Formats: sequence, C-alpha cells, structure tokens
Amino acid sequence: MRRIWRIVLAAGMAAAAIAFPAGAGDHGQGPGGRFAVVLIDADSLACSPCLASLEALCRAVPPAVQAERMIGILTFREGKVPDPKRTRILRTKWTGYSRAGAIGFPAAVDAGHVFDRLNGEGTTVILFDPFGGSVKRWTPPFSPRAIAEIAGYLLDRLSPIMEPRP
Repeated sequence: MRRIWRIVLAAGMAAAAIAFPAGAGDHGQGPGGRFAVVLIDADSLACSPCLASLEALCRAVPPAVQAERMIGILTFREGKVPDPKRTRILRTKWTGYSRAGAIGFPAAVDAGHVFDRLNGEGTTVILFDPFGGSVKRWTPPFSPRAIAEIAGYLLDRLSPIMEPRP
C-alpha cells in the first residue's frame, strides 16, 4: 500500500512540475533527483510499435534504475469513463505486459483523469528534474538517439544505493 501512495505522490509532483515549471536554473541542486513519468494510454497497449519502443527503452535502462527513477501512469483517453471493470482490465493487461516485456517500473491507473491532456494520443515519456520542472518529452516510436538520451538522463549521477558494489 505504501508503494501505491509513493507512486501517487510522485505523479502529483510530476503534474505540479508540468503545470508550474520552475525556472531554467538549477537552484544549486545536482541531477540526483531526476526521474521519468511514463504515461501509457490504455489504447496504446494494443499498438505494436508503441510497445516495441517502450521495451527498447526499458532494455536500455537497468531494472534497478527503472524501479527507482521511472513511474508509470496508465491513462484513458478523454471522454472514456474508467469504470471499475475497464480499470481492472487495464491493470491486468499492464501486469501481463510488464512481466513479459521485463519492464521494471511500477504503474498506477489514472482513474481521476489528471494526466489526460499530457499524453496526447498515446504513450509519452516526460523527463523531470524536481528542481527545474519538466525537461523534455517524447512519444513513440523512439529513435535510437532518443532512447540513448532518455537512458543517459536517468543514469546520470545515480543515488548511492544504485552505484556498483566493489
């Protein structure tokens, strides 16, 4: 249950950072708090190119880094009411897909439609620096250059628990 609340809190921080981005300055902070919000549209779980791009991205980012620095939000397109049955189906699809695709980041359903307008027509990856707001945004299919840029951003200056052991 605590993990769900952490996801919700982080998603709220992401929404606040998008809505009210701080200045471009770094406020004296390093890149240690960088993270990515992956907005996954329910309909894009049936899109082969979208799923292949997401899997390619996840292969470029180690599972431990995914778990620490990536947050998934499962969304519904505007106008589609997420009734309990659709929400349950979406969670089940995501669980199966994430296990099969070796995706290591958690995802929660956006039943409140908070992220509807941020993901557009499909899956979207938004990078954040908690002290500088939203940094960059991508939608699939991801080019190899985009995958390298996203992975590099997330891997830069890892927290002490992520550093390799001697």
